[in-house]
Amino acid sequence: MAYTSPIIVPSGTTFAQFQAGGISGLLERLIAANFPGTAAPGAPTLSATGGGTSGGNLAAGTYYIKVTETNGIGETTASPEVSVAIASGNIPQVTFAALQAGNAARNVYVGTASGAEVLYASGITAGTFNLSAAIPTSSYAVPVPTVNTTGLTSTNAAGGVVANQKLTALRACEKGRLQSVWNNLVRLVSQFNRGEPVTYSDVVIKLRDAHTVFALLAQLCAEAGALIDANPGRLVNVTTGIGGQRPARRWP
Repeated sequence: MAYTSPIIVPSGTTFAQFQAGGISGLLERLIAANFPGTAAPGAPTLSATGGGTSGGNLAAGTYYIKVTETNGIGETTASPEVSVAIASGNIPQVTFAALQAGNAARNVYVGTASGAEVLYASGITAGTFNLSAAIPTSSYAVPVPTVNTTGLTSTNAAGGVVANQKLTALRACEKGRLQSVWNNLVRLVSQFNRGEPVTYSDVVIKLRDAHTVFALLAQLCAEAGALIDANPGRLVNVTTGIGGQRPARRWP
């Protein structure tokens, strides 16, 4: 397994838009820019012995595979299902379709029955992947996603509740409640480290929600800094209504 950090798409905000909307306007443009990607990647191709004819840990039989893609914010829905029959010890190899624009890695789901795949590997950046390990135990037991969660305006199902936790957390920051996002992250990690019965998928989804919020705020600051740096303006004296003057910033 490999964790994929969120990829934040720049907002494309101009200086005129920045002046008109301020930091909240910039945030809204960032949210709009980070919409879900394409719902499902193309079908992979399979070779029963592409990774070798011996040394594999899958039992003889037919295996069913689906692939999703991730941009670190969330995960797409799955590719069409493909299957392969192998002998004991064979190492089947998956060859992926090209990554969709904006996505960084792939997740592979494997099962012994059609429609019963569970998460087998995540964060795959190479064009091929060998299925050499046994199917993971129930510690992962993550089913194939049915909702595209790659955008800030999409929902997730962490904790069994369908809600847009990423967007909710961003709205909380905008209203001065950034501490609550941090508190939730501390609570999540504490529960995990204490051995609380929090499922693997819930931990990763909630961690990614918090990571996305902080990554987007970092992008927001970077864009604001770049706009200010490129448009410093100049300080001038302007006349007040009572015949005096005061300093003000003006742009050409």
